[in-house]
Amino acid sequence: MATDVLNIASFFVRKGVSPLQLQKLLYYSQVWYVVKENEKLFDQDIKAWIYGPVVAEIWENFRYIKRTSIIPKDRLDSFDTPLLYVDHLEEVWYSYGHLSGSQLVDLTHSELPWRSSRIGLLKNQPSHRPVIINEETLKYYNLVNGRIPFIPPTFSRGEYSNNA
Repeated sequence: MATDVLNIASFFVRKGVSPLQLQKLLYYSQVWYVVKENEKLFDQDIKAWIYGPVVAEIWENFRYIKRTSIIPKDRLDSFDTPLLYVDHLEEVWYSYGHLSGSQLVDLTHSELPWRSSRIGLLKNQPSHRPVIINEETLKYYNLVNGRIPFIPPTFSRGEYSNNA
């Protein structure tokens, strides 16, 4: 049973993230939930925007906040993350929460779901195509001992992210 993306976003906002980080953490939450449970965590589409995967509804909520500024924690106080999903989100946070927005952008740009969704588009061409999350695009996402693997910090070249 999927939840509303605002309930998932509230979990990460309480951790202290920028709008750019939030978008990528939502994406990884969805991807890994599909890998683990073979169903969506939330129903809202994730779009293949220039700077990586974006949930438009969440972008609308925080578009006035500089993409590298921390979102005020009280912005989503009225939303509660269902306990059913907290362990999964903690795992995503452990694996990806230490990465900067720039690192997360570059990481998502190197992976099959976003790349497949951008085929035929120019590098800086806007798109409202959904990110393709299916068995084929997720074939390289492998759990390690039943857990999401830890992603070590890497130097972000800003190749895609413009040092976001």
